[in-house]
Amino acid sequence: MSTEAAIDILRVRLESAMKHRGASAKGLARTAGLGETVVRDILQGMTKDVKLGTIEKLAAALGMSLSDLLPDALGRARPVQGTPSDHAPLISAHAGDGAIALRHVDISYAMGAGSNFDDYPDEMPVLFDPGFLRSLTQAPPEMLFVAEGDGDSMFPTMINGDQVIIDRTQRHLTMQDRIWALSVHGAAMIKRLRTVGPNRVRIMSDNTTIPPEEVDADDVFIAGRVVWIGRKV
Repeated sequence: MSTEAAIDILRVRLESAMKHRGASAKGLARTAGLGETVVRDILQGMTKDVKLGTIEKLAAALGMSLSDLLPDALGRARPVQGTPSDHAPLISAHAGDGAIALRHVDISYAMGAGSNFDDYPDEMPVLFDPGFLRSLTQAPPEMLFVAEGDGDSMFPTMINGDQVIIDRTQRHLTMQDRIWALSVHGAAMIKRLRTVGPNRVRIMSDNTTIPPEEVDADDVFIAGRVVWIGRKV
């Protein structure tokens, strides 16, 4: 693959997948059986030609299909190991090229009791690459929302103004210590949650200066689980 635009998309997809999985460039290259500088060169834009076999090895090492890394619009990917992929075709996130627009809400202000996600006002939708969204969750786009952190209660995990993607299909506290979008008596927040007894929930901040709070589970409205955090640099 030598199309410059295709390599640019590969670089973005590869970087996002590595960040999601906590993989380093050298570690991924080693796992994929490639030279230790191959991944670094792709990420830094130092290569103008990437072999299809290299992309296949990277996809396999990341537990992904080839079509997750190779842009379908610029070169149709063949399925890994002969199995069709159930992932959406990879396309760049630009208006007009098929990117998915997710609803963006302002959770710092609820127009009502805050007991339903629809109570919060809309802002301008945010465009995302469908392949990237599929790497985060299998939830349909209409069940995903974008919001921004407000305040410093989740520092250093989140800083004021960070964007998050919230998966509304995950609204039951089945996983301890994950980060959730919730409201308590109409006050919206993004916090870690933990069950601590019959019908009791502990609301925790990552900022160690803010003590945890325990409330009745019935008082907690879970809008969804935070599946991605991003920020401008």
